[in-house]
Amino acid sequence: MSYKVKFKSSVEKDLRKIAKKEGEKILQDISNKLAKDPRLGIPLKGNKDELWRYRIGDYRVIYSFSDIEVWILVVHIAHRKEVYR
Repeated sequence: MSYKVKFKSSVEKDLRKIAKKEGEKILQDISNKLAKDPRLGIPLKGNKDELWRYRIGDYRVIYSFSDIEVWILVVHIAHRKEVYR
């Protein structure tokens, strides 16, 4: 079973800051791996919105998901140095 992947509107801006080749790899990993099992990531601590993070090279994907409605919402994509600011 594959989850439907949704992107917050600000993710488009995040992807513009990333090199095209790396951005394509990130999107491919999201659709091929994360969409099949959103628990591949790690839950963020102290977060009541139940956000998770998923590592793709030096970049992090911040997302939430619903098992009941079978969707993943990608909230933010950024380099590991900047993603938690």
